[in-house]
Parts: sequence; structure tokens; C-alpha cells
Amino acid sequence: MNSAIHQTYLKTRASVMSGQLFEASDVERFLHTPIQQLEAQFGLEGLSERGLSEDALNRTIERGLINTLMKELSVLLRPLNGSARDILIYWSRKFELYNLKALIRGKLHDMPYEQIRESLHILPSLISLPHEQLLRTENVPELLRQLEQTPYEGIARQARRVFEEKNESFSLDVTIDQRYYTGLVKHARACDSTDQPPLLRLIGALIDRQNLPWLLRYRLNYQRSPTETYYLMIPSGRQLQSDLLKRLVNLQSIEEILQALPSPLKENLAECATIMSIELAMGERLSHQARRCLSFSPSAVTRSLAYMMLRELDLKRVFAIIQGRILKLNESLIREAADMSTEVRGV
Repeated sequence: MNSAIHQTYLKTRASVMSGQLFEASDVERFLHTPIQQLEAQFGLEGLSERGLSEDALNRTIERGLINTLMKELSVLLRPLNGSARDILIYWSRKFELYNLKALIRGKLHDMPYEQIRESLHILPSLISLPHEQLLRTENVPELLRQLEQTPYEGIARQARRVFEEKNESFSLDVTIDQRYYTGLVKHARACDSTDQPPLLRLIGALIDRQNLPWLLRYRLNYQRSPTETYYLMIPSGRQLQSDLLKRLVNLQSIEEILQALPSPLKENLAECATIMSIELAMGERLSHQARRCLSFSPSAVTRSLAYMMLRELDLKRVFAIIQGRILKLNESLIREAADMSTEVRGV
């Protein structure tokens, strides 16, 4: 297949798959669909009848929904090779980073082997870590050294350096996330010249979505210094780039930070008064940009990445609704957990 055929096939496939994205009415309906029917629809048959603990329920639902995402990703990967394939695979590695963090937490807290093992998601070999090998390491530095022999080398090397300097979990977690997003930008820049601009715009919006809540929490909640906060940011956002981040970390309140943002971001967040409301608004903004990419981007791989990002958001809502209903939470709590105030719309 030549490049033009690849592009046409992938755009068509992403367009067809976009029909699976939820309308607002779908999410509303899930709140009242019989729980057994909802479980069957998402491959979780009989879940509510197993009497699982809250932790076990959380793991089981999350595994089911991640498995759904991985199956859909495999469909999009079929016609791809080279850098376009690499960036979609790299995006999916975020799910294996959940496992890495679980392994690290287990080692830090001397948890039993079986308890750590039970907390891990089973993911496709394409992105999976050598779990058994890592479980048998004696401590976190050794775990990270062994990880340097895998495709997660860049993340592992920086994480080990930070852990040896600070020996605490917060900086290690932040470093893993920061290196992941930096790697995503690097993979976008390795793509074909026609794919790079739309990919970098979409990934830049994703990074903005991460950076602003991080900056507010590190500075205002955790009282981190401006310098430390800046070095925990990802300086490759679409609007929140390096020079602006340097200014923002020196401000003292939510109001000052929001006022210093560029348009139209400032206008989008004008009604926000808390970090949570800002995070939700940034998520809505990202969803809107991803939907536009899925509908209009000339780049097939950008459309595919936008679809996977939107599908992940959809399935997180399903996760929250199913879990909340099994735990018999009241409807207002389920709505909050599922972010049902945010616009949900098919493309």
C-alpha cells in the first residue's frame, strides 16, 4: 500500500470508529440502564454479582476498559508503519506507566510480591514491561536500572537520577509523567513533515491540559518554589510555553495566574475559581480540540490519536458510572465522578 492509500484507509477507519463515541444522551442513559445490561455492553458481565472489594472492583473495571482501548488501537495500527505507528504505540504506553507506578509503590512500601502482582494490568506485549523480572528486583533503584534495558529507557534513566537525589515518591511520580509527555512530543517531531504540525497542536493542547493544573497545585497547594515548579513542567505546550510558564510560576494566586493567560484561554477559564473547575474546563477544551482534529485534520495519524484520546475519556466515564452504581453511590456523586457537567458529543 502506498502512503496515499494508507492515509485514506486510516481516515476512513477513524471516521467509522468515531461513531462509537458517546453523545451526552448516551452518558445520561448509562445512569439508568440496568446494571447487568451495562456490564454486558462493556465486557464486564456478572461484575456486580462477584462481591468484590472496592479495590478489586476498581482494578477489574479499569482492566476491562483498558482492554477495550487496546483492541481498538490494534485496529488503527494495522495499516501503519514507521513513525506514525510509533507515536500511537508510544501514546498507549501511558497505561503501562500505571503498572510502573504500582511496582514502585509496592517496592517503596515493602508490599508482598503477590499483592503487587495482583495490582498490575495485563497489557499487549507491544507495550508491556517484564513484570516478573521487575517484581523480583530488591529495590526501586534496581527496578529502574533494569527498566533502562527496555523501550522505557528514557523515562527510567531520568526517574532513577531523581530518586537517587531525592529518595521520595512525589518527585519520582512527577518525573515519570513529565518524561512521558516529553517523549510524546519527541515522537511527533519524528513524524512526516505533513503530520508534524497537526500532531504537535493536538499534543500541545494535551500538555496544556496537564501543565496548568500541575502548576497551580505545585505552587498553591504544595507550596513548591517557582524554580522547582518550573522544572516540573513540560515546556512544549500549545499556549503554555516556556517563557509564559516562567512568568506564571512567580505569581501568587489563581486569580493572578488566570489573568496572565493568553486569549482565548483566559476567556475560557474566566468563570473558574478553583483548581478542580480549571481542570474540568481544560479537559473540556482539550475534548473540543480533539473532536475538531478527528473531523477535519488532514493528517490520518492525528485523527487516529484524537480518536483514541476521546475514546479514553468516554471509557473513563463508563468506568465511573459502573463503579458508582455497583457501590450504590448517590447519583450526584456518580455525575461528579463521571464529569457529566462536561460536554460529551459524538463527532
